[in-house]
Amino acid sequence: MSLDEKNIKASLEEYSRTRDVALRNEIVEYYLYVVDILVRKYLNRGIEYEDLYQVGCMALIMAVDRFDPSKGFEFTSFATPTIIGEIKRYFRDKGWAVKVPRRLKEISAQIPKIREEIEQKTGKAPSVAQIAEILGVDEELVLEAMESGHSYGTYSLSQPFEEGGEEGDSSAFAKYLGRREEGYENFEIGDLIRSVYDELSEKEKEIFRLRFLENKTQQEIADVKGTSQMTVSRIEKKLKEKFKTAYLS
Repeated sequence: MSLDEKNIKASLEEYSRTRDVALRNEIVEYYLYVVDILVRKYLNRGIEYEDLYQVGCMALIMAVDRFDPSKGFEFTSFATPTIIGEIKRYFRDKGWAVKVPRRLKEISAQIPKIREEIEQKTGKAPSVAQIAEILGVDEELVLEAMESGHSYGTYSLSQPFEEGGEEGDSSAFAKYLGRREEGYENFEIGDLIRSVYDELSEKEKEIFRLRFLENKTQQEIADVKGTSQMTVSRIEKKLKEKFKTAYLS
């Protein structure tokens, strides 16, 4: 059977009942595009695409095995955090491509901060001698640490791509990272919003539409609905908690 949007939900439900490995493999193959999308967010950080893709595929299999269709969530909303979590864990566990002495790791981790501070003060990149003087080590050790730093992406996986100043600022961390792809983030957030929205009551959906899509104030909504501002406030708080819970799960 060739899976498509029309029968993928039925296939997930069937696998949940039968645990048929052949069916699971078909489901995994259908959702491989999700792995590709998410993996590309973490390229150019010291680990090859193929390695990350393999990690993502294993996480996808885990997600299929753990998914419970009876809860009513979209599979992609469930699988995305699982895949991202495994990719980040892989970076933490396997980030250093070669064995580097702890001392060099420590120095390498301090260099970006020192470089940024000096660039902000002087407008120029610091020399190796300046960095060595601040750290209290030999210049040769700084050079070794800088070279070993190429074996690992020392910048935070959670750091926003646009941090670091205006375009062209030599202190921006963005120059070490891949280009931001807004479509990937929109894919995740949009799918999350849809999955939570589908679970809301009609009253909650109406409040959501008026408050977050039409940008009406709580009092304006209360006037329209013939209720109190406090009631609208309680519903809005409840909505935020639902989206927060879904985002963190």
